Amino acid sequence: MTRISLALQGGGAHGAFTWGVLDRLLEDDSIDIAAVSGTSAGALNAASLSAGLASGGRDAAREALHRLWETVSARSPLGAVESSFPFFPFPRAVVHQAIEQVRSFSQFVSPYSTVRPGGNPLRGVVEEAIDLPLLQSQTEVPTFVSATDVEAGSVRVFSGSELTADALLASACLPDIFRAVEIDGRHYWDGGYLGNPVLTPLFTEDHGTADLLIVQVTPFVRPGVPGTAEEIIARVNEITFNTSLMRDLRMLTETKRLMRGEDLENPVMRRIADLRLHMISAGEELTRRGAVGKLDTRWSELTELRDLGRAATDRWLADHRNDLGHCSSLPTEVEALV
Repeated sequence: MTRISLALQGGGAHGAFTWGVLDRLLEDDSIDIAAVSGTSAGALNAASLSAGLASGGRDAAREALHRLWETVSARSPLGAVESSFPFFPFPRAVVHQAIEQVRSFSQFVSPYSTVRPGGNPLRGVVEEAIDLPLLQSQTEVPTFVSATDVEAGSVRVFSGSELTADALLASACLPDIFRAVEIDGRHYWDGGYLGNPVLTPLFTEDHGTADLLIVQVTPFVRPGVPGTAEEIIARVNEITFNTSLMRDLRMLTETKRLMRGEDLENPVMRRIADLRLHMISAGEELTRRGAVGKLDTRWSELTELRDLGRAATDRWLADHRNDLGHCSSLPTEVEALV
């Protein structure tokens, strides 16, 4: 059996692609999950995965992930509308245009304004779909969730008993949509600004594996120059949310290159030198959906994204299964960037 650590990016509803990746990996008895780090939607996936594995193994984890995304859709306005009109499907272009119009308006209204509700709709999702006490107490799969300290401008990583509903909400707190989440007197925004996802806990601690698989849902590359205000903002956000991952990959690949063949006494440096990096990327299908697709929580969309994730994992396993335990397998286009 091959043990791997997982690093799960955030990306709103596009996190359902990661659901599909995890669902397919859990079907494979030859792969064992040693540890997981997640940010934003990746944090919710990581929490559901870990709690599910602790409650009943692979099948329970698959059920937990299904429950998470089913709850996301059921508790969202778009999901409720779709379930009310199951025989009248709305074209994706029409739905996304409507989302964009609402999104454009909301950007001019602070989440602290009295005209916007103060509660966080994700709280109900987290508390209903994720077994938080089990997540906090389980030790089989170390789980790490990151958030951004608003005042300090630094990243905080939550794990173990710290994995409360507030920690998960903080990791997924987009500041133009939600009010900052307060934990222990500190206020937090989405972890994607400083770690999307955070990789360091997966090699600074010994989890019994050198294989680290990143699931990426926000594209590094998007052809063309954006022209509209919405497109410009969306591309700026993509670049911002990928900056930390790009930085970490550059650091790791350069460190590995410099330390090749060295006799290292420091265990952390030795783990970095031995690290094998892998990536499953969403590819063009999610790129075409654009940033507005991250807000499309209809069940039909989420299950389609799940199926895309499963298919991408099938292809990745066919091409790279034998790389696990032996060598890195980052895509050539990613290696060129880092």
